[in-house]
Amino acid sequence: MYVPKKLAALASAAVMALALGACASEEPATPTGGGAAAEPEVAPASNLTELVEQMGAMQEEASSVHVEMAYSGELAKATGMDASTSTADIAYGGSLTTTTMQMSMAMMGMDMDLILVDGVMYMGMGELSDDKYFSMSLEELAEDPSMSALLDQMDSIDPTAQAEAMADAVTSFEHTGTEQVDGVEAEVYTMTVDPTKIDPAAAGLDESMVGEMDESMAGEMTITYAIGPDGLPLESDITMDVDGQELVVESTFSAWGQPVDVQAPPKADVVPYSEFAKQR
Repeated sequence: MYVPKKLAALASAAVMALALGACASEEPATPTGGGAAAEPEVAPASNLTELVEQMGAMQEEASSVHVEMAYSGELAKATGMDASTSTADIAYGGSLTTTTMQMSMAMMGMDMDLILVDGVMYMGMGELSDDKYFSMSLEELAEDPSMSALLDQMDSIDPTAQAEAMADAVTSFEHTGTEQVDGVEAEVYTMTVDPTKIDPAAAGLDESMVGEMDESMAGEMTITYAIGPDGLPLESDITMDVDGQELVVESTFSAWGQPVDVQAPPKADVVPYSEFAKQR
């Protein structure tokens, strides 16, 4: 029977796969992607390593992105995830301490807001956190066993690390043609992944998550990317079979290179995570 713990593991796998091409950069560049059709700047990739290198190089220039995620398939309908959404605005830095991010998730009746500013993570969970934000330094995240997996996932948004994580797990990779995405002719790539062969450390997953995936997932995971002529991802679909039911994670990427304005919550709305942890 499908349980939320398994959902968390699979969601982590989805985020890992979507972060495959994410890259750290310190300097913003001219906005690209998602606009009118443009002359191709990069040739179609022939394998995963080449695709990662192309996306990494272009995303290093763009340095920021807006991401929207939605869920479909039998499992999404059965669990109510088809009404769930996730959005994120990210400005990549040279490291997590210089990366800025705001991610909002509405999933299965729970709202969550994650803010990363100046090396501090703020987590708001609505009524579950008394409408307050817990603040955690990156050091606290690393030291807390219940939160360290989140840090691993954040720290894994690097194309080289992701390529290493996926290298032994990809069972097929194919350039499957082109399609129109928001007026742009995008190159489409389809690959299948054996989730049991993903390197958990490089992918930002812990061993318990991998165990949940092994128990729940039947067969391979299919990932489809639509890449714009500038080498930046525009769409991504991840399809997996969980306990005999299909789950599809659909993502769109836009506003590449646009300024990202993320502010820490007001001090009156912030509670140190250390105080919360003492009460557990």
